[in-house]
Amino acid sequence: MAPRSKAAAGKRNTAEAILEAAERLCATHGIEAMSIRDVAAAVGVSIPVIYHHYGSRSNLLRMVTLNRFSEIGREYQQLLTALEAQESPAVRDIIRAVLQPVNQWRRAGREASLQFYALALVCPLPEVKEALDVGVAGFYRVVELLQRALPNLTHEDICWRLCFTIKLSHLNAWDGARLTVLSKGDCKGSDADEALERSIAFAEGAFLAPLSGAAKKTGARASKARRQPKK
Repeated sequence: MAPRSKAAAGKRNTAEAILEAAERLCATHGIEAMSIRDVAAAVGVSIPVIYHHYGSRSNLLRMVTLNRFSEIGREYQQLLTALEAQESPAVRDIIRAVLQPVNQWRRAGREASLQFYALALVCPLPEVKEALDVGVAGFYRVVELLQRALPNLTHEDICWRLCFTIKLSHLNAWDGARLTVLSKGDCKGSDADEALERSIAFAEGAFLAPLSGAAKKTGARASKARRQPKK
């Protein structure tokens, strides 16, 4: 390898090590508590090196967020594209496309990624929140697929049910441990495959359930309001 190529590879490896250390620290101590000093100590580099690669703590957090969610996005996009090509996509398959990518992080060695994901979704820091808010637009495709699969549901009801379904992907290692305690050992909360299949079955049942009386009234009022001309 040429000297310049070695230098470039070294910079890339250092940058990746910084991202991984920042993610681990966020997962362990909380995103708001992560400091540049702690990241530098974890990687074994000086503080200026981190600023050289990422410029600021805010940008480092933004890059950790984008890096992890782009990993989800690649598989997510492939699954959605395949479903969009189908004439009648099944509800169960649409739900799988939503939940499966994140579920990969339930496996050994990815605990920090899953924990960071769960914390990032409720993090109030602007650099994290803004990165996630942009990603919500990616779910428009899921809404359209669900409208094709469930024409009996209103747009509002699909969005509510999808929002609740997305919450199923927020479960982390702590939730799995609590499930094991709750069931007195009958449920293995750490089993990634079982967690995925049970989550899909639960969400599918929710999507196929009829509207409740209250939901019907709320949906009717919302639809009427949209039809009325603006003054």
